[in-house]
Amino acid sequence: MSRASRPGQSRPTAVIVIAPDEHSAEIVIEGQRQVVTGAAPKETRRAALDVATGHAARIGQPVLVDARDANGYWLLLATPDGVVRAADEAAPAAASPPPPAQPSPQPAPAAATKGQGRSSRGRTLVIAAAAVLALVLLVGAGAVATRFLVGSSTAAGTGGGDGAALGHPAPPGFDDTVVFDEPLAPDTRPGVSREEDLLAYTDPDDRLNLFGADGERRWAVDLPAGAGEFLDAPRFVEYGDGTAVVLETADTLWFWPVEGGEPTSVALPTDATAQYVGDSVLVRTAETAFVPVGAELVEVESPGESAPLVADGERVLNAVVNGPWQWVDTDGGVEEVHARRPRESGEMDAIVTALREYVIVRWEPLQGEGVHLAFHDREDGSAVGGADIDPADLEDVRHRSGPIGTRVVAYGPVVMDPSSGETAVVPGFVPEIAVGDQVFGRLDGAPVAVSTSGMPSDLVEGAAQPEGLLGDNAIVVHDDHLYAIPSQ
Repeated sequence: MSRASRPGQSRPTAVIVIAPDEHSAEIVIEGQRQVVTGAAPKETRRAALDVATGHAARIGQPVLVDARDANGYWLLLATPDGVVRAADEAAPAAASPPPPAQPSPQPAPAAATKGQGRSSRGRTLVIAAAAVLALVLLVGAGAVATRFLVGSSTAAGTGGGDGAALGHPAPPGFDDTVVFDEPLAPDTRPGVSREEDLLAYTDPDDRLNLFGADGERRWAVDLPAGAGEFLDAPRFVEYGDGTAVVLETADTLWFWPVEGGEPTSVALPTDATAQYVGDSVLVRTAETAFVPVGAELVEVESPGESAPLVADGERVLNAVVNGPWQWVDTDGGVEEVHARRPRESGEMDAIVTALREYVIVRWEPLQGEGVHLAFHDREDGSAVGGADIDPADLEDVRHRSGPIGTRVVAYGPVVMDPSSGETAVVPGFVPEIAVGDQVFGRLDGAPVAVSTSGMPSDLVEGAAQPEGLLGDNAIVVHDDHLYAIPSQ
């Protein structure tokens, strides 16, 4: 089809018709017909778009794309640099899309209709309510990649479907197809539970959304303030009688029960800091430790010279080097924990920090120089695992709970398999987040994923670091959009 065959159009036009079985597609450009095939629907759509973008590159100007399948019709634009996006023209909605044309040597039937069944959602998403054929634009390393969405829109996302291409490299251990995707409020990140069963995020309409491991939305509620007023990503904590999503502003903690219901707000003192290294929120000032109970902060006293480290429900673990650690609850009840010296170490040198289920302790070595870094169970004081390490390798290590996963644990360059206690030291490694059985971070400045054995895998340039694991799917973020991608 030529420009002359479409009055009023200023660009060359490509017509794409996906066959009903979705294993072939006819593309007609400037009167030249081509048929592409694919073993799966996503491959067929990808091949068809490749023809359109290839032609745009050859002629050095954008190509208008009329694309249709059994569910609808879309007007797209393919540019010479490989971008495929919604065409700028506004399109009237149609009550129902025209029946798809069968691939045939004659291009005319494919070009007979125009502007029917189109729906646009800005630069990043083009989709109809029952669409099988749609596009999402992903920007990475200065290039925009396109992908067809296979399957109708579901409650699990704005348009994702099995087999959709991610559009940029996937992190190690994960496939580059999209299970579902959702838009995020600008400059925000999603939160994923350590148990890998819940996902929370704020959307562009200032709503907090909760998804389950099945990829289904459980609820969405209006935020009490604009998304930009919250200090960090949503987190999952123990609060009251169950699990809650917590968000923090400059002066307030907001808790939403995951079962649904109205949020509870807890005011923060002006000099307070909220810490999320345990199962619950620990609020500290220079002199006092608190835990949220209902809509209030309740003080928990720290015995003697001990320091509050981590909160679990309405109790706080306090620790000292010389003496037992003590769990103290809001009623003043005390339960002692005695740290057990690892067989590979001498005397206790220092308590480093407490993160999630572990108290991290430095011990003197049995012989020679260096230190023995051990992960102790916070409930019974036993050493779960540890390693001898040069003290210099522990300098400037940040106390972060992100690398403390359920299947792999990392503190600085020390990586531990909690199921066996086996520990490896990866000099130069800076861990950031544990996802499944890998810890993602940086090794000598380069992004890597480290296994429980301490073996690093380089991330391909442009690959996103996961935010967490939801069921079997990693959650990655790109250009204010989250994507669920499956494990390999």
